[in-house]
Formats: sequence, structure tokens, C-alpha cells
Amino acid sequence: MKRFKKMMAIMMAMLCMFAAFPAVEADAATVTVNGGCTTRATAYNWGSYSITNSILVVLPESEDDFWAKFTLPRDKQIYIRCSYSTENEGMYIETRSETRLLDEKFSPEDVLDADTILPFMAVNCDNLTSSTQTFYVHANRGTAAGTLYFTLSMNERIKSGRGTFSFSGTASNPGNSSINPAGVDSSVLSLNLTRNTDIPPAAIVKRVSTSGTQSPRQGNVHHMIMPATQPSIWYTSIYTDNASGDYNIDTSDDIEVRQIWQFKYNAMSTAKSTMSRVTLKFEWEYDIANTGYKTY
Repeated sequence: MKRFKKMMAIMMAMLCMFAAFPAVEADAATVTVNGGCTTRATAYNWGSYSITNSILVVLPESEDDFWAKFTLPRDKQIYIRCSYSTENEGMYIETRSETRLLDEKFSPEDVLDADTILPFMAVNCDNLTSSTQTFYVHANRGTAAGTLYFTLSMNERIKSGRGTFSFSGTASNPGNSSINPAGVDSSVLSLNLTRNTDIPPAAIVKRVSTSGTQSPRQGNVHHMIMPATQPSIWYTSIYTDNASGDYNIDTSDDIEVRQIWQFKYNAMSTAKSTMSRVTLKFEWEYDIANTGYKTY
């Protein structure tokens, strides 16, 4: 029975490894590390960041700790995925920089997908500095007994996506009868995306554009949008177009997609007009640490 459990643990660790790499490149490699990496000084050298290699760790019964060191390039945000089996219950895993703890997870409370055939734990590691840095992943057996088997792999955390969402109603503009050089704004439409489950939690706007149908069509029209988190700022399209708008908004503005958005348009024409079928089109980035490490 003990030999059977050992073989099952190895098989599960390998299965988790293959699941983490659905499209592994030809030069992908899995290295088995069998003991001896018990301190920072003796840490296994995992090398530079790569999603095409992983470690199959065999932690002997006589050892409590496994350490590995690796380097991340500037502005890189990843997570270390650690396969899990019930034989490893009680172990914990953490990531560290040269000077501090970055993230830590404990089993069984921090095990993800616990009811599936591929349970795992995940610890984050961010290099938000301006140069390549060295980091460590450290696993400790905790209360787990016997020889432990688990795989470690590096994975991207920051993902991209897109979506298009429609406003209801029609915006109306009374026309610029007073010939105001600033033009005249229309009525305001509102779109609540706070509970839209098609958008990843905490997704950040990478790019946003609008489209709509103006009747009658006019020149010198600017689309305008306002996110609820910035209630005093109306972002104005960078070009004039009655049918579309584009905006100087990117990830550096740190604006979440899941919120209430408002729309209006500014017209210079003296004639009245309306705008219907207004849509918001987003490109976004999101951190899968906010989604239970699931990809949208």
C-alpha cells in the first residue's frame, strides 16, 4: 500500500506538470531534484524565468525543506504552481526576494481545485524593479510525513482579454444654437458593468473605444466617457467622428473595467441630433491571482 501511494503521488505530480503546459515546446525539460536543496545556500538553480521547464521535487523523509532560486526580468509578474496530493497535506510553500517574504500558502486550506484530479497551490512573485532580480521558492513539509513528491512550474499571471458592451437608450443633443465655441453636450447614458461576469475581477482598461449611430449625421462631434471611479473626469475622444471615439486611456491609468460607465457626445452643429446603439469596446489586462488562477 505504501508503495502504491508513492507511485500515485509521482503520477499525480507528473499529471499536474503536463496540465500546466498544454502546449509545451520541443525543448521543454523536466528536472528531477532528489534532496540536498535544504537551505538558501544549497538552493537548486532554476535559472532564468521560463514557462517551458519544471521541477519534479522528491523531498526525502530525512529532509524538511526544499529551496530553489531563479531570476525574473524587470516588470515580470508570475506565479509558481505547486502540484498537490493528499499525501502532502500539511506542507506549505512560499516565495521570497533576497530580503523579504513575498507570498505564502498552506495546505490544505490554500489548495485550489481541491475537488478535481489536479489540485494545486500557487504563490505569486513580482519583480517590479527596473532590473533583473533573484528570487526563491521554498517548500517545507510542515506536518506531512514520509517522502514527498510535487512539481513546481513558472506561469504567467497577467493575461489579456476584450469585450464589447451596449448602452441602452438614446442620447439627445439640443444643438449648438448659441454658437458656443466649446460645443454643446448631449444627455448622458449609463452602463453598469459592476456585476458583469464576462469581465475578469479587477481587470484594468488597456484600451477603450466607443461607437454609435448619430441621426442626422454631423461633423465636429466628439464622443465622451466617464468611469464612476473618476466622477469629475470626462475623457474626450482624441478625434472628431460622429460614429466612433478613441481615448488616451491605458493600463497606467489603473481604471477598472467592472464599474459604471457614462457616455455623452459633444456637437458643434446648431441642429438637434440623437445618438443610439452606443457601445463600449474594451481591451483589458487582468491578474489571474484575482480569478482563482483561472483564465477568462
